[in-house]
Amino acid sequence: MSIEQRVYCRVIGQGENLVLLHGWGVNSVVWKPVIEQLSQHFRLYLIDLPGFGKSGGLPEYTLQTIVDAIIAVLPERASWCGWSLGGLVASYASYIYPEKVTKLIQVCSSVKFVANTGWPGVESSVFDNFKLAVQTDRNKTLGRFIAIQAMGCASARKDALTLKKLLAGTEPAETKALLAGLDLLNKSDLRGQFSQLTVPCLSLFGQFDSLIPVQTSKEMLHLLAKSQQKTFKNSAHAPFISEVDEFNQSVINFLID
Repeated sequence: MSIEQRVYCRVIGQGENLVLLHGWGVNSVVWKPVIEQLSQHFRLYLIDLPGFGKSGGLPEYTLQTIVDAIIAVLPERASWCGWSLGGLVASYASYIYPEKVTKLIQVCSSVKFVANTGWPGVESSVFDNFKLAVQTDRNKTLGRFIAIQAMGCASARKDALTLKKLLAGTEPAETKALLAGLDLLNKSDLRGQFSQLTVPCLSLFGQFDSLIPVQTSKEMLHLLAKSQQKTFKNSAHAPFISEVDEFNQSVINFLID
């Protein structure tokens, strides 16, 4: 399979090009709640990350190989919107290929997911434990991860159910891609690259997000003072599920500005 055939991309809508990248353990169907409205304003490129959904895997998973595989199926220029792991990928693409990325939207993502002195995040052991759990019981682990993403906000139960229904019957991710994705979340540190970003950036956060603590917003603003930010007051890790209309309006306002 050639690199051009490897990444699955569904194109829908008319307007400026907008790439949507999902997070770990899922695939592009998670964007379904926002597609109808966004596709009235943008030409959407719904990507399954390599090894997830309908996309084939890669011999090696790095941010560079993932970005290069995605770019092979995209138009010359587009805005990139990435959720969680997808946000990490989109952030890297914005730094390494600024001539290809018009604007960047990070959705409940960070340039460094793991906490250390002066930087909010989760403990590295969280990702190590998920790696062990994936190898022991994939399906149970993926179900637990969906629950964690919704946990904390008022609509948690409803949001988790929505995600599970969207994913029901879709192609399972390759184990190698799942493990590699956890390694990227555990080890990537794009703080230096993010501080040098030249493309316009909007960072979206959830008030109740247990994976990306809301105080991450302040630290990222220190790195890139010219970036725009918004915190969704009734969301955890998935504002495009919890607050669909407000999410869509934030995206539209930023990209059409």
